[in-house]
Amino acid sequence: MLGIIGAGNISEAIIAGILKSKTLDCKNIVVSNYNQSKAEKLSLKYGVTAADNIEVIKKNSIILLAVKPYALINVLELYQNELADKVIVSVASGISINDMENVNKRLKIIRTMPNTPVQICKGVLAYVYGANIVENDKNIFKTIFSKLGMFIEIDESKIDAVSSLTGCSPAFIYQIIEAMSDAGVKMGLQRELAISLSAMAVQGSGGMVYNTEMHPAVLKDKVTSPAGSTIEGLAELESKGVRGAVISALYKAYEKTLLFSKK
Repeated sequence: MLGIIGAGNISEAIIAGILKSKTLDCKNIVVSNYNQSKAEKLSLKYGVTAADNIEVIKKNSIILLAVKPYALINVLELYQNELADKVIVSVASGISINDMENVNKRLKIIRTMPNTPVQICKGVLAYVYGANIVENDKNIFKTIFSKLGMFIEIDESKIDAVSSLTGCSPAFIYQIIEAMSDAGVKMGLQRELAISLSAMAVQGSGGMVYNTEMHPAVLKDKVTSPAGSTIEGLAELESKGVRGAVISALYKAYEKTLLFSKK
């Protein structure tokens, strides 16, 4: 049912998430890659089928194009006739639905920007439907992808912002967790324990924001006592400009994404 062209990190994350969610069996996923050994590695690891591009397209009704942005249009042009009756899901940044539909007006395009935590069904998958997508196409897409985490339809004008916020931030969070674990080690904790504690603290804090729907500032105040250790640490973060650094880092990532869109 699901064909995947491109066997990189995001493809692997999506495969792992789909199998974890039990939405599809591994025998219903076919993968190709220009370097076929990468597809074969995914086949060995997850039990999916490795094939060439033509076989991927012919055997499946929905095709995930997980190639680099510079290669996406070339793939669409090369296989436009074979893809004409398929649902095409693109994860390439900077390539608009209009860019893709200009290759062939009959193409049925869904543009989406998943982040790597879809691997454990805790990701974000924002998506936009092209003009040729009908209700049955939407149902197929939702059936396969909706269990990968937060599944949200957005306006295409916002997809670069969403991509930067959710796609880049996992790397930033990993760095924060690493720094927290460094602090734990400095306090005398074993590295493995420090990493586990830091990761759980971040996971729990994110869950509190998401599940309580309370503003982060309100939740912050609930754990901040007058003249206590938490406010002492918060003051240090402010003096080091951490808040501004986070804003700046995400906006720099957004600006870089916009450059891809203009190429």
